[in-house]
Amino acid sequence: MSLTTTERPGQRTAERVARLGLPAVLTAGGLAGMLYTRSVSPYTAGGYPLCPIYALTGLYCPGCGTARCLHSLLNGDVGAAFAANPLLPPLLLLLALGFGRWVWLRWKGERFVLNPPNWVAIALAVVTLLYTIARNLPGLELLRP
Repeated sequence: MSLTTTERPGQRTAERVARLGLPAVLTAGGLAGMLYTRSVSPYTAGGYPLCPIYALTGLYCPGCGTARCLHSLLNGDVGAAFAANPLLPPLLLLLALGFGRWVWLRWKGERFVLNPPNWVAIALAVVTLLYTIARNLPGLELLRP
């Protein structure tokens, strides 16, 4: 690409950097949350609130074990992370890939369009429902946080 008469040298780079403001803010917030989660253990009382669904019903929701999973991942214990919530690590990987794609497209000045087929949402809902049911069944204690 050649410079037009109205473009100054470095103008494109400045525009690219400006487009990365929102991803930078989100990254900073995510890092702050990760620092807290890494340093405050969910295995001791007082650092995190109790799951309201578990507190009211005694049943494990699909998110139960999320704080323990994140804490374990951030401290390098992948086995404990999967034991706390086996759905979360793959979901986090997908979110990280999507975030990276979004940042790359913003850098290039393109839009990120997420338009999955309808079956994706249905499959996610079915998997989440089956996982929620399974982790509350007797004999499947390995799915509990």
